[in-house]
Amino acid sequence: MRQAARFRLAGIALIGLAAALAGGSASAQVVTGVPGCADDVAVRASRELVTFESRGRPIRAYLYTPRGEVNGAGVVMLHGGTGFEMNSILFDAHAIQLAARGYWVMLPAYFDAAAPDRRRPVVTARAWRRAALDAAAQLAAKPGVAADRVALWGYSRGAGVALGATTEPDATIHSTILVAGGGSADESLSGRDLSFLLLHARRDEAVPVRATRQLADDLREAGAGVEVQELDFDGHQYDLPTWCAVMGRTRAFLETHRGR
Repeated sequence: MRQAARFRLAGIALIGLAAALAGGSASAQVVTGVPGCADDVAVRASRELVTFESRGRPIRAYLYTPRGEVNGAGVVMLHGGTGFEMNSILFDAHAIQLAARGYWVMLPAYFDAAAPDRRRPVVTARAWRRAALDAAAQLAAKPGVAADRVALWGYSRGAGVALGATTEPDATIHSTILVAGGGSADESLSGRDLSFLLLHARRDEAVPVRATRQLADDLREAGAGVEVQELDFDGHQYDLPTWCAVMGRTRAFLETHRGR
């Protein structure tokens, strides 16, 4: 009975957030940070829709602000291929939970920088990477947050954006979490003091596990520190318990590397 009530409340939150994204009047009904994981804490954070500029283009983003003790660190969460609207709904309560623990969090609509375009993959990827780094700069400007204390977190396509942004020559990112991500790291990263956490399911129909493991090998060979952890799930679209595990491991990794 308690579980059913929890999912009804979560449904109210998702409906309200969806309306907020669409500009509807239901935004006032949003239930922010409805508990879904066993280790959720009391909500002491707020969410607002903001806009920042990247390469002369306005980028929408959700900014999550701690209302309790601030730990001086930030996290940029990069959505997957289904886009900002859908993934904002998916990640909202998890972002609120990070903020409630003292992190400044931003979830940018990096597709605003350039719409997905298979005919111009290099140009598009460059715009997305810059949007991610500009979002990190926005968090670095918050009270007590330094550029080297902002981490990038990406899921699926967002993991590729996070990887590319972290390895940009001018990036000041030191800690990055890649969830269900692949790709490659061809350039030397030695001397950059980079740490990565790579999370993958036992099986993933969209991003093969071998691609994640190959990326980990590439990153290590390039000079980065890498942790790889398997999730107790089969598939690419995670269920709630798996997302709870992802966020728990994310926080543990951020706590380990927060002194950088």
